[in-house]
Amino acid sequence: MEARKRGGVVARPTASMEDYLETIYELIQEKGYARVSDIAAALDLQPSSVTRMVQKLDEQNYVVYERYRGLVLTAKGEQIGRQMRRRHRTLEQFLRLAG
Repeated sequence: MEARKRGGVVARPTASMEDYLETIYELIQEKGYARVSDIAAALDLQPSSVTRMVQKLDEQNYVVYERYRGLVLTAKGEQIGRQMRRRHRTLEQFLRLAG
């Protein structure tokens, strides 16, 4: 995963950010777009909570967010979303084989 320097410290996305990026990635793959309301429904969260996280993701250049217009993943946001989706699919396949 790509890291970003802030004040000399390398900042990585939190687990929560990764969950959001995966959900956004999946929504865009399925619907062609992702809105705050779609993300809130998918994660069973309040839209206000989703808006706060989307703003953080925008500040850290994982998404480009325009209020009332939705959002798109940046290249690094898409990369992380895809990685998280792949990781979850691999785990699901492993559990099916083990179960």
